[in-house]
Formats: sequence, structure tokens, C-alpha cells
Amino acid sequence: MAEQTDPERDPRWDAVRAAARRRVATPPGLVERVLRAVARGGRAAVEVPGDDGGLRITEQTVVRLAGTIAAGRAPAGVRVSAVAVEDGVVQVLVSVRFGVVADEAAEALRREVTAELSRQLGVETAVNVHVVDVHPG
Repeated sequence: MAEQTDPERDPRWDAVRAAARRRVATPPGLVERVLRAVARGGRAAVEVPGDDGGLRITEQTVVRLAGTIAAGRAPAGVRVSAVAVEDGVVQVLVSVRFGVVADEAAEALRREVTAELSRQLGVETAVNVHVVDVHPG
């Protein structure tokens, strides 16, 4: 069995620590998009056509469903941080364990969430997965 080392003393984390110390500017328009999303409240995110009429599903419902799917289908070493709907696209924010290949894990989760969400809603749903953090384990 491999010896457990303290991540705080692991020199491979030096690059992560250096990146964490850098100030990151707020992306242009982020505050406005968040405020707009809050103001929308229960606005319908998905319209599902049916034989006897359509079904309107709110953004909040899509967010909860996508969050449940993402948490249940996340690959080993991936933690779901947040889920939102922005401009009709489900946005999933995740952190990955140090050592996990981030882009592969994010793409695997995106495929899983897209397929299951589309299956459950009955319509194709666009999903993006963004790696926003790295955690030690």
C-alpha cells in the first residue's frame, strides 16, 4: 500500500498554490447574468411537447434534476460544486481531485448528464461542465 502523504507538504501542489494566490478578475457581465437569472425566478427553461399539450419545466426544476444526475454520475475524484441554467444551457461546475485528468473527467460527466437529462425530460438538453477547482482528495 502506498504511503499517505500530507497534501500540504506535497511539492506537486506548488503550482496549484501559486495559481490560488493570483487575483482573478470577475468575468465581464457575470454579475449582470447572475442578477438576471435571479430575477427570472421560476421562468420555464424547457418546453416539452406532448400529445395532449405541452409541459413547461422551470429552471429550478431543471437545475435540481441536473444536480442530482451530476452528483450520482460524477466519475471518481469529481465533486459537483454548483448547477445553473444560463441562456437555456445547463452549466455544471465541478472540482476534481489532484491527479484526475480534468478535461476527460469533465467530458465524461457532460456526456452522462446530457444523456440522462435528455432521457428524463424527453427533449435534447445542452450541458456544459466546467472544472473550477482542484481538491487534494
